[in-house]
Amino acid sequence: MDLCQRTKEIWAAYLANCNTGTFDGLTSFAPDCSIIGTGKHELYRDLEQFSRAMQSDLADRGSIRFHFRDFWCTEQVVDAQCSLVYGGLCILGESEDSSVRVNMDSRFTILYKKVDGKWKILHLHQSIPNPEQMEGEYYPRTLTQQIERSQETIEYLTRLAQRDSLTGLINFSTLQSFYTDLDKHGAWIFVVDMDDFKAINDTHGHLAGNHMLKRLSELLVSTMRSHDLVCRMGGDEFVLVCCGLGSEQNAQDLMRRLLARTAEVSGEEPAWTGISIGGTPIHSDDCLESAFKRADRALYQAKAQGKNRGSIL
Repeated sequence: MDLCQRTKEIWAAYLANCNTGTFDGLTSFAPDCSIIGTGKHELYRDLEQFSRAMQSDLADRGSIRFHFRDFWCTEQVVDAQCSLVYGGLCILGESEDSSVRVNMDSRFTILYKKVDGKWKILHLHQSIPNPEQMEGEYYPRTLTQQIERSQETIEYLTRLAQRDSLTGLINFSTLQSFYTDLDKHGAWIFVVDMDDFKAINDTHGHLAGNHMLKRLSELLVSTMRSHDLVCRMGGDEFVLVCCGLGSEQNAQDLMRRLLARTAEVSGEEPAWTGISIGGTPIHSDDCLESAFKRADRALYQAKAQGKNRGSIL
């Protein structure tokens, strides 16, 4: 007997019976057969146990219709009374309302034995390859890789939530969270604003305006100390928080360095219009909003004095 062809017919009959809600293809199984399925509970030690389980399973399947594709199998003869057939198939299924779809890549091993001159199934083992196991892997490492990718995605989304998308600087919401743990002794806050920024957009276009904002953010980061906070508030306004800066003289020196650096840029960038700066010391009882408002008022004092300068309040 061609046991490979017989195996294909058994699978076809099994799925056809599943579609009709009955299972009468048990004549191919030996009474003392053992069957291992794909589920944790699917271990049957004889035909009677398997038959009861199948009847219960079919009652639960409802309107799902099954068929298979990509069937293959190979026979390995053990002796004149015993033969092993192993192979694989893809089982597809769908409910009438399309709410349930099955796409199951399956492997199987069937041990046939001659009983009273007829080939009977003595053992059947069906398995589903671990979907996390990649080609060439001896064990599934992909799940670990997926966890790593998920962690990378979380970190990426966290960075997006914390930073300004144009300049890469922290945003004001992130600055607020950092401010909570800030050592306010000797700390200062500065607000930096590009002068006549609207004129850059109107004259040179918004791409040029974006370029100026990125150039200013780079200038601020390179001029400030590594532990200072440089934040894009929004539009053309930036916030600087400097811990341990100390005296007003130190604050004035910092503003002069920033203005000198921006003056250098004016020779390199035709669209550059310069900046104004307002600063104020952070008091021990200051919330971020109150300190920011004082620095913002100092900024507008600087602008009222002719722009491209700094002011302290």
